[in-house]
Amino acid sequence: MMYTEGKWVDITSCNAKGFILESDSYGALVCVVKNGKVEGEKRFSHHQLAEADSQLLSEDMKDLVRLHINMALDSEDKSWFRALTDGSMEESR
Repeated sequence: MMYTEGKWVDITSCNAKGFILESDSYGALVCVVKNGKVEGEKRFSHHQLAEADSQLLSEDMKDLVRLHINMALDSEDKSWFRALTDGSMEESR
């Protein structure tokens, strides 16, 4: 099963929840939340995840993407910036 961005999941291997940041056929990058605190981003295989009932609101997802764009700019990570913006922001310069 492939998960979409913003989808909340239960992480069965570490008794935590999280939301999908990105997903492909091999697994998903999850923002892990345990005991109400964000523990960071970690990649999990799909069999370690189970769909949760809640979902990230679209406004929150947009805020998260903006945060990641700012982090990419701050760290001068050009490839991450391009992946987040699909190159659309570079064209506007």
